[in-house]
Amino acid sequence: MGFLRNRGRRARLSALADAIGARKGEVLGDEFSGGFGPNGPLTLGVITLRPGSEVDVAQAQIDAAVAAGYTNPPEPPCTQGCGFLKTPDMPFLVIETYVAGKVIPHHGQVPPGHTGVVVSLT
Repeated sequence: MGFLRNRGRRARLSALADAIGARKGEVLGDEFSGGFGPNGPLTLGVITLRPGSEVDVAQAQIDAAVAAGYTNPPEPPCTQGCGFLKTPDMPFLVIETYVAGKVIPHHGQVPPGHTGVVVSLT
């Protein structure tokens, strides 16, 4: 029963990732983790590189989340890390950004003119 429930949850998280534009830019990683027993709740992590400044890229991701139904957006500028943790009937959403020159763990350094974005849906 847990497998079927997780399969439906995977589909919902993936559809929501598409709805909020989490896969915009160059996708470096797109995978699920957790979901069974001691591994914690099912989480979808999408890691991308996007052209533009950290402030502009973060604000565009926040705006897309609000357009998809998330409420109580974080105060700008929301850089480095912010989230939507209290929107009823929506998974937790955390957005992390990495400026050019910073290293996205396990994915390398962000090139000039780009921002790294990690979107986590739980």
